[in-house]
Amino acid sequence: MHITTSPSSSLAERGLSRSRLLLLLFAGIAAVFLLAACGEVDDSTEIEADGSGVQTLAVVIGETDMEDVEGGAATIESVIEANNPGLEYQGMTKNGTDTVFTLTLSFKDAKDYAAKAQPVLAAGELTKTAEVTFTPPSPPFSSGYTLTRNFTANDLTRWAVKALVDDGKVANATDSDIDSALEQGDVTVSVDGSELERDSYAGDGSATVWTNAAAVGFDSVKVVTAGAEDPAADAYTRTLTYELTRATYLDAKDQFDAFFAAATPEGGELTPAGETGTTWVIAFPQGTAEQVGTWTDTALATTGSVLSVETAPSSDDPFAIETRVVDTIECTVACGEMGTLEQALLVPAGFSGGDVENPDATEEIPLEGGTEAQVITKNITFSKAAYDVTINRDGGGTVTMDLSLPAADDAVVTEKNVVAFLGEGTERSESEGIVTYTRTAEAETSAEFSGALQKFGFDGVDGAPEVSVVERDGGTYSVSLAMGLNEKLWDKAGSEATWTIRGDGLRPTSLTQDEQGTAVLGEETITVEDSHGVILTFAAERTGLGIGAIVGILAVLAVLGLLLAAGIVAFLNRAKLKALFGGSTTEAAAGSGAAGPGVQAGSGAPQHGGVSDDGGAGFGGATPQQGDGVQPDAAPQPGGGVQPGGAAPEVGGSTGDAGTGPMQGPHGG
Repeated sequence: MHITTSPSSSLAERGLSRSRLLLLLFAGIAAVFLLAACGEVDDSTEIEADGSGVQTLAVVIGETDMEDVEGGAATIESVIEANNPGLEYQGMTKNGTDTVFTLTLSFKDAKDYAAKAQPVLAAGELTKTAEVTFTPPSPPFSSGYTLTRNFTANDLTRWAVKALVDDGKVANATDSDIDSALEQGDVTVSVDGSELERDSYAGDGSATVWTNAAAVGFDSVKVVTAGAEDPAADAYTRTLTYELTRATYLDAKDQFDAFFAAATPEGGELTPAGETGTTWVIAFPQGTAEQVGTWTDTALATTGSVLSVETAPSSDDPFAIETRVVDTIECTVACGEMGTLEQALLVPAGFSGGDVENPDATEEIPLEGGTEAQVITKNITFSKAAYDVTINRDGGGTVTMDLSLPAADDAVVTEKNVVAFLGEGTERSESEGIVTYTRTAEAETSAEFSGALQKFGFDGVDGAPEVSVVERDGGTYSVSLAMGLNEKLWDKAGSEATWTIRGDGLRPTSLTQDEQGTAVLGEETITVEDSHGVILTFAAERTGLGIGAIVGILAVLAVLGLLLAAGIVAFLNRAKLKALFGGSTTEAAAGSGAAGPGVQAGSGAPQHGGVSDDGGAGFGGATPQQGDGVQPDAAPQPGGGVQPGGAAPEVGGSTGDAGTGPMQGPHGG
């Protein structure tokens, strides 16, 4: 026979009935609950209007639960007194069969409250940082009080439960039972006798909010600060613009009017909204950054407003000026839950870089606010650039680049940094508040010119600058240019730029290609405006000698002129030179001899080119005068013929070795 054993028969064999099993099960569950909650803690916090107060913790242990504590109430009291981390123990009382242990925490304000709670949390081995805020009414924005704290009564009593468990005073309890040993009882918070309602519950890292405040706020507030362009002066102005619905204003008109009056500092100006308006404006007088922060606290019903401005060149780029602004403003009260806060700097146009059309204009720079500095970078650029290009027939030439900026900007960047940036050979000049830096590149041929321009700071379309001159039929040329600032220079250049292109031995006659479309052909030059690069081709005709050829010719002529002058001087001083380099005494004597004889009356022509008193040869001597051996009406005879009764006259020189004149008579020497 096959026998089947049922569960009930198995239990019966072991002596356990179904009903008894159920009883054991219920007993086990009850034991778990008894261990999980052997008491509760009531929490009552009473706060005065000034923020001082006391939190009372009442730990209630029932008679049955007390049986699980070795030594009962006396043990609990001794543990409290031995391990108390800073609470005030008020003693033990009986409430019927329950035993109540009362502890209190007194505080002067929210900061003191958190400071005293911190060691209590630490004693219970909680790692959170105690945080408490207390917000009193702030008419017209709030008519009640608000308390926030991130710890509970269970957190503040955990140390006592832990001490009992660690000492083994609670039957069958382990560390896992510590957080569930006490249930949360009644929790109340009151301020100045009025109870606050719990608005939110504490979570991980969050705080519970208790409040009875009825809050209103501005729809928006805009705060604009001026004066940041000159932080050294420490002189700022600030304007606050409030937007408020008319109905909200009318509900608390007197309070809002009083707020606006109190928020306007002495010397400031309040502009009301008018009968139907919704915009109020408060303009602060000029003040220091610290004063502006204090005035802002009052104008927004807050504390801790901070304004600071610092300016310095960037460590990475001397052309970049960094302004670091901290503008810390809290608008929780004045703006309410739905209102918005907008912050901005009012500065001169161009403060953050870019071109300025109107020097009197201003611009607003949005600020993010907060406690971290916001960096506003102004990139100083050259306000004007002028490029003068000359091309010769070999494709060489010169380029002169003038880069200008205001003297005030130059003082910030400094001449040293500008010259280091532009390169060796940069020259500086200043006139009427404008500083100009000049660089020049030159070369004789196209190949040399391209390399010189690239070193100069120019690029072409795809690499090096391009300069090409091609001769055509009939003495015409085609000239192509593709050049402009490289990226490094381009970043520092403003929008105003002018190119002037001319020829050396060439004259532009027509434009055949202009990529920018802004080139203008003049009589002798081509101009391009508002561009830092040119890509164009133009036709040109040959003109006179180029500048290079003219310079070469002038150099040759100068050398020839020097040689000719030297020859003349040597010729005129030949006697002295001959004496200097080894001449005879005869020469010296000849040099001091008398001139050749004059022409007697009735005789032949006068002498020509006689020797001067210093022995040098005359060149076309002085015109003879009457009384100097020339008789009136006595014309000279051709060939130096001999007159009757006289000797043949000498022509052109004297006897001896004194040298000959430019013309030598047949009888000279």
